Amino acid sequence: MNFDDFESSFTKENRKLRIALAVTLIVSMLTSVMIFFQQKYFLYKGKDIFEERPLAVEVCRLGFISLAKGEPNSHVVTQDIINLVKEDPFSIQIDKVLKLESLEKGACKIILKSNEELLSFKIGLKESIFYPFHYKLIQLDEVKIQGGI
Repeated sequence: MNFDDFESSFTKENRKLRIALAVTLIVSMLTSVMIFFQQKYFLYKGKDIFEERPLAVEVCRLGFISLAKGEPNSHVVTQDIINLVKEDPFSIQIDKVLKLESLEKGACKIILKSNEELLSFKIGLKESIFYPFHYKLIQLDEVKIQGGI
């Protein structure tokens, strides 16, 4: 193989590689532009976008319902509250839970209907990594409803 043949084959191969590189760059740019201008649709279902401490809210619900039934669940209620309920029984007929929300760290609020009355309770939570569900109900206070309904 002489130098002219080598140069000719090298030029042909180099041209093929340049074409392949150009095609790859064009396809990459087109893909990037399509991704950048792609429209995305989200369906908003009217709920909070970010739920704050969802596990705490669920522990509030489970702990309160177990207390209302008179059978406190030791996984979500502290032993002090269980002992207090054994001494002084606490039970409420729950018709419907109207609202359950996290107030601040370590507290949540439950509003419910019981025997056609509207009741509200503030629930205090204790947090520990050693608890089965990270939180336990430690305090339960009835909140008076302001004004008439």
